[in-house]
Amino acid sequence: MKRGWLLALAAACVLGGVRRAAAQYYTWGADAPMKWSAIRTPDVRMIYPDTASGLAARTLHYIRSVQPSIGYGFRHGPMRIPFVMHPENFQSNGLVMYLPKRVEFLSSPAIDSYSMPWYKQLVAHEYRHAVQYNNLDRGLIRVLSRLLGQQGSTVGLLFMPLWALEGDAVMSETMMSSYGRGLQPSFTMAYRAMGRVGRNRRDTRDRRNTDKWFCGSYRDYIPDHYELGYQLCSYAYDRYGENVWDKVAWYGSRNPYVILTTHAALRKYYRTSVGELFRETFDDLERFWDSLPESGDSASTLTPLPEGNHTTYQWPLPLGDTAVLALKTDFDRSTRFVRIDRRTGRERTVCRTGMVSTRPTMAGGRVWWTEYRRSLLFEQRVNSQLCYMDIADGRPRTAVGYRRALYPTAADGALGWIEYAPDGRYTVVVERDGAPEERFEAPEGKELHGLAWDDRTVAWYVLVTDDEGMWLGRIDAEGLHPVTRGARITLSDLRAGGGKLYFGSIASGKDEAHCYDLVARREYRLTASEYGSFDPAPAGGRLLVTTYDRLGYRVAEQAADSLLVPVAPSALPVDLVNPPRRRWAVVNLDTVRFTPADSVRQGERFRAKRYRKGPNLVNVHSWMPLAFNPFAAVDEHVIDLNLGFTLMSQNLLSSAEAYASYGWNRSEGSLVKLGVRYFGLGLRFDLDVSYGGNQLFYSLASYDPVTGNPVYQSQPAPDRYYSVGLSATLPLYFQRGYHTRQLSLSAGWNYSNGMVADLNKIEWENGSIHNIQRIGFNEGLHKLSFGAGFSDQVRLAHRDFAPRWGYALNASYTFDPANADFSNLVSFYGQSYLPGFAPHHSVLLAATYQTSVGGYKFPAGYAPLSYKSTRLIPHGFTSSEIVSNDYTALSLDYQLPVWYPEGGIGSVLYFKRIRLNAGGDYAQFRRPAGSGMEWRRIWSVGGDLIFDFNAFRQPASATSTFKLSCYRPSTGGVWIAGSLGLPF
Repeated sequence: MKRGWLLALAAACVLGGVRRAAAQYYTWGADAPMKWSAIRTPDVRMIYPDTASGLAARTLHYIRSVQPSIGYGFRHGPMRIPFVMHPENFQSNGLVMYLPKRVEFLSSPAIDSYSMPWYKQLVAHEYRHAVQYNNLDRGLIRVLSRLLGQQGSTVGLLFMPLWALEGDAVMSETMMSSYGRGLQPSFTMAYRAMGRVGRNRRDTRDRRNTDKWFCGSYRDYIPDHYELGYQLCSYAYDRYGENVWDKVAWYGSRNPYVILTTHAALRKYYRTSVGELFRETFDDLERFWDSLPESGDSASTLTPLPEGNHTTYQWPLPLGDTAVLALKTDFDRSTRFVRIDRRTGRERTVCRTGMVSTRPTMAGGRVWWTEYRRSLLFEQRVNSQLCYMDIADGRPRTAVGYRRALYPTAADGALGWIEYAPDGRYTVVVERDGAPEERFEAPEGKELHGLAWDDRTVAWYVLVTDDEGMWLGRIDAEGLHPVTRGARITLSDLRAGGGKLYFGSIASGKDEAHCYDLVARREYRLTASEYGSFDPAPAGGRLLVTTYDRLGYRVAEQAADSLLVPVAPSALPVDLVNPPRRRWAVVNLDTVRFTPADSVRQGERFRAKRYRKGPNLVNVHSWMPLAFNPFAAVDEHVIDLNLGFTLMSQNLLSSAEAYASYGWNRSEGSLVKLGVRYFGLGLRFDLDVSYGGNQLFYSLASYDPVTGNPVYQSQPAPDRYYSVGLSATLPLYFQRGYHTRQLSLSAGWNYSNGMVADLNKIEWENGSIHNIQRIGFNEGLHKLSFGAGFSDQVRLAHRDFAPRWGYALNASYTFDPANADFSNLVSFYGQSYLPGFAPHHSVLLAATYQTSVGGYKFPAGYAPLSYKSTRLIPHGFTSSEIVSNDYTALSLDYQLPVWYPEGGIGSVLYFKRIRLNAGGDYAQFRRPAGSGMEWRRIWSVGGDLIFDFNAFRQPASATSTFKLSCYRPSTGGVWIAGSLGLPF
C-alpha cells in the first residue's frame, strides 16, 4: 500500500513538473443561421430553432412529467438548467455540460434505438445528469463555484466517477421505461461472451487489474463505461437498497481534500470499494448467466475471426449464389465493404467507406447506403448522405442532393428511402426512372427506423416507434397502416421479400432473426444463438445473418425455413439474460402521452418568445482570480499567469466565446486583454485587444567597422503598449467517405503602437551605419496577412494514432501596407503522413520555406525589418534564433507502438500504450555577419516517449497523453521537455 502511494506521489510530481499543460474549454460547434425561440418555466428553459417548435413543446412536456421523480435516490433534485435543441445533426446524442451550463439535445432520433421514442430517452437520461450535477455542486464545491463561477462547479465532477455518472443515467433511462436500455440483451452481450470478466490472460483469472474494464484497451474489446456503469449501479442499488451515489456525492463535495473521495465514501458508508463492487457485481452476473440453458448457433459461420483483433461484419447481402457482400471493420482497419466467398470464406476488400449511418441495399449490380457527412461550414449540421457503388468497379460515389436519406431500399425498378426533416417528420420517398417522385409522409410523433419493399404484396413497409412501442406497418399514399401491434420489444434491420418481412427482435430474450408472414399473418423466430443473431437478409432459400461471440460479429447462413418457431404477440419480451433487480418508484414514460390538449394547455401557460442571438452573445460563466489568456492556453499550450482576474464567456448556442482579463506584474505593470471569437455565420471572426506593458521597439543593429562588435540603435523611454487585431477564417469541410478534406482561407489585420526604426534617416559609411545612435522611430505597425491551407487524411482505425495516409499544405503572405520599408514575409509549409514498415507505424515528413521579400535591405542583402514564421523550428531552438532569409527546414519522424502494458498504479494511473517517436530536424537560413551574410545551419536529433494513459479509472474516451522529449541540438547539450495532452 505504501509503495502504491509513493508511486502515485511520484507520478503527481512528474505531471506537476511538465513544461506545459492545458485543458480545453468545451466548444460544442455552431448551427447554421436560423431563427430561435425560447420557452421558460420555473425549472428549465427550452431554446430551439423555430423549425423544431413542435419537438420542443413535446420534449418540454416530457421534462415536466419526469421532474417530480427524476431526482429519485438523491437528496436534491435537478438544477435549473437550459435545454438547447439541435435538429439538423443526424449523429443523435445528448450531453450535459458546464462552461456554460446547459443540456444539449441532438433531436434527430437515433438510428439504432429501442422501443421508447428518442425524446423520452433523452429526457430520462440527460435530465438525470442535471440531478447529479446539482448534488455535486454542494459544500466546498459550492463555495468554489462562488469564487470561480461554473468553472468551479466542474471540480465537483471529480467526486463521482464518469462511469457512475453514465451508469446512473442509464439506470434512470431504464427505470423510466417498460423495457429500457439497460435491459436490452445486446447491453450485456459482450460481457456474457467473455466468460469470466476480469480475466486478463487467456488462461489465468486475474482479478487484480480491474482498471482495464474501466479504461479500455487497444488490444482487446472492452464494453464502454455506459455498459459497465449500469451493471455496477444496478447491482449496488439492489445490494444496498438505496442509491449509493447520493452519499458519495454528498461526501465528496464536502471533503474534496480527501482526494480519493469515492473510495473513502464507499468504505465509510457501505464498507466496500470500487474494486469490491466490481467483483461482487460480476460474480453475481456470472452466477446468473451460468444458470441459463446453453444454446448453440443455428447458423453456420462463413468467416473465421482472428484472436486479438475484434472484428465486426454487418449487413450481409447475397452476391449471386457464391458470394456475400458485407461491411467490415476491426481494430486494425477502418470500415470497408468486403466480398466473401461463401464456399471458402476467403474475402477481398471492395472499397473503403466513411461512417455508415444506415444499412446497404443492392439491385442491378449497384449497392446503395448512407453515410454521416458534416456540412461544408457548420459543425452541428451533419447529414445522412446517400451513396452508391457499382460492384463492377468498386468505386464509392455520392448521390448529389440526397443529404437527408435513411435506409435506402431497392425495389422493382425503383429506389426508396426515408427522409428525415428537422421538424421531426419522416417521409418515405420513392424514385422510379422516368416517373415523378412519390412521397408518403408518416404522421407526427411516429419515428421510422427501417424500410423494406416486398415484391409479392407490392408494398412498402416500415418499422415504427411511437408511444405504443415498436411495430411494423405498411405505408402508401393513403397513410400508415399497422401490420403488427405496438410492443416494448426492440425491432431492427427490416428487409422484405417473397411475402415476408425479415427483422431482428428481442422477443425471446436475445437478439434473433425473425420474420413476419404477410399472407399467414404470423411471426416466426428464425434463428437460435448463444449470444445473438443480427442483420437478417433473405438469399434465395437461405438466410444470411451475423452472429456474435467474444471475437466479434461473424457472417453466417442457414436454410431460411430450418427453424420456424411461432412467436405469440406479447407486450414485453422474455427477460432472459438480466438477473432480478429492484425497480425505482418513478414515472414510466411509456405511459406519458403528449396530446393536442396538452400542447394547448402548455402553450397557454408557458409562452414561447423570440430568442434574440445578439443580446445573448455574451454569457459570462466563469472567472478566475488570476489573469491569463484561455485561448492561448488551449490553442498554443501557453499559460502566462499574472496577478489579477479573468472573465470567460460562451453563449448557449456555442457560436461566440470571449474572455477579458486584467493583470499586473512588476516588470510591465497593468495589462488589459480582450479576446472574442464568433462562429455563427460559418466564417470565424477573431478580435484581439490588449493594452499595457512596455511599448515594443523594432530597432536596428550594425557593426563597428574597427572592432566588429555590434552597435545598437538608441531607444527612447517606452510608452504604454496597445494593439488591436481582427481576423476572419473560412473553414471549408469536405467529408467524402474514407477521406476528409479541409480548405481554410484566412485574412487578418493587426495594429500596434510599436516603435519602428525610421530607415529613411540611415547614413552609410564604410559599410556600416554611421548615425545608428541618432536614427529615430516612427510609431505604429500594421500587419496584414493572408493564408490558405488544405489537408486530406483518411479515417483512423481503433489502434491508429496517426492517419495511414494524409497530407497538409499551407501558404501565407504577410506585409505592412503602411510602411514600404518593412519586408513582406512569404511562407510555405507542407507535411505528409505515410505508412511505416508495420501496421500502426507512422512516418511524418514535414518541410517549410520562408523568406523576406522587398522592403529596405542592407547592402549585404539583409532585411532588418521583417516578420517571421515559427513553423518547424528544430528542437532546442527558439524563433528568436532564426532569420527569415531563405529559411528552409525539414523534419522526419518515425513513430511506432512499443508496448501495451495495460497496468500501472491500481485505480490511480493506468498505462494503455507506450509509443516511441524517433526523428530529426534540419534548418538553414542566411543571417548577417559583419558586413555580409552567412549561412547558418542548425539541426537536432532525438525522440519522444509517449504514454497513453487514463487517470483515476477514467473511461477510454478520456485517454490522456504524456510526452517526454529528449533531443540533442547542434549547439550542444541536451534538450529535455515534457508535455501533457488532455482529452478535453
